[in-house]
Amino acid sequence: MRKHQFFSLTDILEQVKLEQCTQDDFCLYGNDEGDLALDSLYLVSDYPDVVDDKDVYPVEVVERNLNLVYYGEQLIDVLIVALDEKPGASPHDLVDALNYYNWNDTFMPFA
Repeated sequence: MRKHQFFSLTDILEQVKLEQCTQDDFCLYGNDEGDLALDSLYLVSDYPDVVDDKDVYPVEVVERNLNLVYYGEQLIDVLIVALDEKPGASPHDLVDALNYYNWNDTFMPFA
């Protein structure tokens, strides 16, 4: 995943699919505090560092006053489970699965 750039969630999902859900060393940051949206832009950047038990976010995140939206590892896990349960999942299905996980801290059942 290319870092330090803004991408739409549609583009991020497509990139994750192309990389076959293997690279999870990134985080998504954005202005959104609610549900993720396919057409919203998110900054792909590094994980925050932990200093004295506090998260220290990348400079570009702090300068733009962005919020942590998703850890790459969690995003990949949610997408793997969703695609395993529903191999033909649409981008809308995947966003629903990501939002469901955010609100319920569990994977969305597709059955």
